[in-house]
Amino acid sequence: MLIRSKCLLLPLLLGLTVAVQASEECATAVQCNQVGTAAYQDGRYEQAIGAFERQLRRAEEGDTAQLELALNNLILASLRSGQTGMARAWLGVALDNNLSGSSTRLHLGKVAEALDYPTLAASPTGRYLRYGGSAVWSELLISEDGSGGYLASFSPLRAGARVEEYGPAAIGELDGKLVGDEVQMRLQDAGLGSDCAVQLLREGIELRVQEVFADGCQDYGGMGISVGGRYIKVSP
Repeated sequence: MLIRSKCLLLPLLLGLTVAVQASEECATAVQCNQVGTAAYQDGRYEQAIGAFERQLRRAEEGDTAQLELALNNLILASLRSGQTGMARAWLGVALDNNLSGSSTRLHLGKVAEALDYPTLAASPTGRYLRYGGSAVWSELLISEDGSGGYLASFSPLRAGARVEEYGPAAIGELDGKLVGDEVQMRLQDAGLGSDCAVQLLREGIELRVQEVFADGCQDYGGMGISVGGRYIKVSP
């Protein structure tokens, strides 16, 4: 395990540990919903989130009703635990899956009321997440470099088929300097080849990363690792 990745992997793997503990009590989406609901009603929100994440993993195998229920459970538990950014991230997963039930519509309004969009969108600095399936998120941290510029630290993950038992199937690490106007930026000084461009487009709390796929351009991580895709900002 990469030492620097502790800042990313520790909270994510702690979440997986909670999910593994929940797996000892629930094996199906329905059972995990029951376990998570009991924890939620008891005020044990982190345990509830762990059970609901396991519910989501089972539901992603094809049960649309359980998928929407699991995501709404995660949205609500995140809101109740004060993790409004994560609530918005889970809502994004629901919307990306074209889910539009009454609970999803209700929670869309609740998230909009709870989340401080102006603060999140005011600066590029903060924590961004990209969903990778199986309740696993890749992370991007953007920070100030002390001289008016910004630094980017990517920690991409690939969940794999047995993430609950063994953790992510692959991890990566890519750090560099961001050059641009806070809307369009490119990654420099990241140890990549001259043809391995990584570009960022920031629009409010969403950020899109485009990278070149070529020999040697993804050597910053294990098999199937990439930093490209759409990210959502969850905290400043």
